[in-house]
Amino acid sequence: METYAAAVAHGLADRVRASQLPPPPERAKIRQSSGASLRDFAEELGVSPMTVLRWEQGKSRPRMRRAIAYRRLLDAVKEAAA
Repeated sequence: METYAAAVAHGLADRVRASQLPPPPERAKIRQSSGASLRDFAEELGVSPMTVLRWEQGKSRPRMRRAIAYRRLLDAVKEAAA
């Protein structure tokens, strides 16, 4: 049986993996190829369009919770646009 500490560590490792983002230029390419605007992504993620632009340019990086949401959104629009 897994210990509590091991379960917590495993959960953290899963979140870290889920928060890994594609390189900044690919983030912009995914969004643009889906036809979504910066504003569309920003509204979905609860941030400003400028924040999404900074993420796409590699000037800043979202914290883990937002990075996970951003990664899921990128994956979803990439799949939908395919």
